[in-house]
Amino acid sequence: MSASRDDVGSARLAVRQASRDGIRESSRAGRGSLNGIASITEAAARSLGSARAKEQEVLDVASAYFLKHGYQGASINEMARSSGISKESIYRYFSSKKQLFEAVIGRELFEYQQQLRRLDASLKTMDLREALTAIAETVLGLVATDKTLALRRLVFAEATRSPDVGHHYYEIGPKQALRVLETVFEAHREKSRFDPRTLARHFLAIASWRLMLELECGVRAPPTKKELHAWVEETVNDFTKAFLRA
Repeated sequence: MSASRDDVGSARLAVRQASRDGIRESSRAGRGSLNGIASITEAAARSLGSARAKEQEVLDVASAYFLKHGYQGASINEMARSSGISKESIYRYFSSKKQLFEAVIGRELFEYQQQLRRLDASLKTMDLREALTAIAETVLGLVATDKTLALRRLVFAEATRSPDVGHHYYEIGPKQALRVLETVFEAHREKSRFDPRTLARHFLAIASWRLMLELECGVRAPPTKKELHAWVEETVNDFTKAFLRA
């Protein structure tokens, strides 16, 4: 994640420095330098793994804290005090509350991105209807949950004060789904008079707008798999009639 680039970069620098030191030390001692380098590199790799585990622990704490207190109500000092993680540990990985919040967004959307990547690889073997059904069920199945809805509310509230937070969420979330849809419609360009970008925007809007609005307003609970499948089937039927050639 972007929030850990400095830490990863420092660890890599330490690996390179340790390797150089190991070569010099092994040469002076007359021992096999490859064995010395291997042992030092393994130690540095363990150190990097430990640092990443600590970073994930910080993100666990931050995610729960932001969801409970909101972004404006969150305090790094209080977060550290209530969790038992030192403030220094938090600032070692994240230089500000905003950077920490963006890292939380990134981690929460990681599975969303991974699912889309896996799906993207299999869409070429599907016909258009199958592909649209698969994309809609994947996207809605990931975003129509209580935790994701709570995160979205936090993002939208903070985006009014810090638009770049909203841009960050959009780039790593909704824009990825639009990209996959555009690729699918490009592969089936002959089936509609609309261009792929327009089709992607309309399909995502039709599939998600009313469902997400009802969830946000508390009109309905997150759908079961059966309910979601029925919703997607209806969406694909309506979209096919309106935008695709018979």
